Amino acid sequence: MTAARRADVCIVVEGCYPFVLGGVSSWLDWLIRTQPKMTFAIVAITADDQPRETKYSLPDNVIDFRTLPLMPRPRRLRMGRPKIEGAAYGDALTQLWSSGDPNAFDTLCDLALTPVGRELPASPWHASQPDHADLVSSAVAWDAIKNCTRRLAPEASFSDAFWAWRTLVGGLISVLTAPVPEARIYHAISTGYAGLYAARAARQMNAQTVITEHGIYTNERRIDLVVADWLEDRVHKGFALEDTRREVRDLWKDMFDAFARVAYARADRITTLYSANQSFQRALGAKEDRMAVIPNGIMLEKFAGLERPSNKPRPVVGLIGRVVPIKDIEACIRTAAVIRDTVPDVEVLIIGPTDEDPIYFASCQRRVLELGLENTVRFTGKLNIFEILPSLDVMLLTSISEAQPLVLLEAGAAGIPCVATDVGSCREILEGATGETPSLGRGGLIAPPMDPAALGAAVIRLLSDEKLRTTCGANLRARVEQRYSSEISSGAYAAMYRELAA
Repeated sequence: MTAARRADVCIVVEGCYPFVLGGVSSWLDWLIRTQPKMTFAIVAITADDQPRETKYSLPDNVIDFRTLPLMPRPRRLRMGRPKIEGAAYGDALTQLWSSGDPNAFDTLCDLALTPVGRELPASPWHASQPDHADLVSSAVAWDAIKNCTRRLAPEASFSDAFWAWRTLVGGLISVLTAPVPEARIYHAISTGYAGLYAARAARQMNAQTVITEHGIYTNERRIDLVVADWLEDRVHKGFALEDTRREVRDLWKDMFDAFARVAYARADRITTLYSANQSFQRALGAKEDRMAVIPNGIMLEKFAGLERPSNKPRPVVGLIGRVVPIKDIEACIRTAAVIRDTVPDVEVLIIGPTDEDPIYFASCQRRVLELGLENTVRFTGKLNIFEILPSLDVMLLTSISEAQPLVLLEAGAAGIPCVATDVGSCREILEGATGETPSLGRGGLIAPPMDPAALGAAVIRLLSDEKLRTTCGANLRARVEQRYSSEISSGAYAAMYRELAA
């Protein structure tokens, strides 16, 4: 679906909406629907060009939707070497990679969009824009690969560096050569490739740019890289603190940092969900006068009238989230074992889709069997939250990384106390921001991540004390009403869009 007219806002999103349920996707669907007078285009960045099932019906005010695969299907090289200076291409990539230099990014944008001729002496060859293969798979690209790897990681295995270059630069070139829908504002929902695309599109269309981060993209990629079993460390530094030799893992980390530096440098507004995130943004160059905090909001009226069932047969703890490693469902299962030892009849529901990472889901199922929790833990799949929330006594969140979890706000709107790991804005939601006026009291308990004993003890404390449970639930609802309503949040985004479009 492409539009014949300019959209007010082009949303650029990587790896979620409209193909993944929950989390940022739910928020993005909410954002578009709460701005009915504005028109939107959506560029959904995907890993490849394989067809994907759409999990959301696009709102009526979306007038343009397109996907941007980072690794398009390989195509045969066109005849003749493109007349691109490989050394200059490599220099610009190296400068971007090593320091996140926005000027180097501009050089690459111009190189990717400027028509070039080809070395075909016997043929009258017209100049044309380089394609993906010209900049990733040609002799010119080979010169650039050698340039970058020699200067950025000379000690690393060349084969490892080669494939890192192909993946990272391949995605970058996809972003630089993809078509751009016309819009007044380009709003990227992360840094990374989405932030780069927004920066490039705004530069090309003389438009404005917004970066909104829920989690900090660079931090999330660092977590991915630390646990990546497909990366092998070949430079052994031992315990040396001043060893300057560089490994392929460093190339990945540095490129994502570079992407963030460019995105922040070119953004007209940089928003996040809570103030603690801003320290990470500042560290990579975000300018103070362009930064703002806009918390998520929920539609409180949807939670009115939820009634708890009386005389429930057993206490119920619920975790609402995808069954994926970053949600640390393994920790939830181990926490359930701790709770069961004190509250034998407890039921722990894991509520959310299980199909995103089948291998991880299978390991979680095995853990349930190993711990003898078949009568305690139940995977429900995705459920209507308005049907399940009234049955919960405590909401549990065990994630190792979060931004501002929507499930805590939803639990608060329903008056359900929570136990959450000390990640993202969980502490701020449950205990209040520094200087909260008036102080509303805690809405639950915080525990360290990856600590089933502490998480279990916190849940047991709430299950064992009805007065504490009721007080925490009421406090959390009051905080959500005061700070996290849909009207407050959507109004802040509407005001930002109006200001940038003026």
